[in-house]
Amino acid sequence: MDRRDFLKTCTAVAAASLASPSFFSSLVEAQEGKFKVYKKALLVDKNGNPIKPEDIDPRKQYIFFYPHRATPCLLTNLGKEVPPAKVKLSDGTSYNWQGGVGPKKSIVAYSAICSHQFSHPTPEFSFINYYPENIPSKIVKRGGVIQCCAHLSVFDPAQGAKVIDGPAPFPLTAIVLSYEDGKLYALGTLGKELFEDFFDMFKPDLRKLYRSTRKAKKLVDRCEVIEVEEYAKEVIRC
Repeated sequence: MDRRDFLKTCTAVAAASLASPSFFSSLVEAQEGKFKVYKKALLVDKNGNPIKPEDIDPRKQYIFFYPHRATPCLLTNLGKEVPPAKVKLSDGTSYNWQGGVGPKKSIVAYSAICSHQFSHPTPEFSFINYYPENIPSKIVKRGGVIQCCAHLSVFDPAQGAKVIDGPAPFPLTAIVLSYEDGKLYALGTLGKELFEDFFDMFKPDLRKLYRSTRKAKKLVDRCEVIEVEEYAKEVIRC
């Protein structure tokens, strides 16, 4: 599946949000069970305005929450065209990742929940971060990677967040984005999801932040995008 076919699939899914279960089943099977549809959510800035691709600085990292109110994601501009990639999992299955979106096809997004032991950004700390070219990782000696300092897993955001190094068993879950009429939207997820395990493991913490598990699990249709450094008091890099 090339970029055009993938985006046609995503557009069909977004437009058919009220379609029958069998319709969604056929689309999911096209991605070998790895593509899951959620609410179509507009990405906005702190003032509630649609965020523009040119507002996403390649030298910085950004956070938003999707598909649930409490599930963090990293948004990055890799500063160059990012082509589609085939992502292989350790169990022998694979899926086709869409590549970058936006005018330069350089913008990507992934769940910020590490696939090793679910480390994720909180208002206190962010152990999993994107390392732009101007802030290289000490582990792999280069920028352009996502690294979790909890147990030193490293992911390649230009290759569907495949694992470069460390104990992570599989890539970060990709957030499927679309770029329409100058606006960025999140449509769903691609890859192995960790949300249920995440909610189970961090239930007490999430209840403190969101007052209830139900509120933490609420699906969103609008995502505020801010810099990670504005969200977390301390950004841990290694």
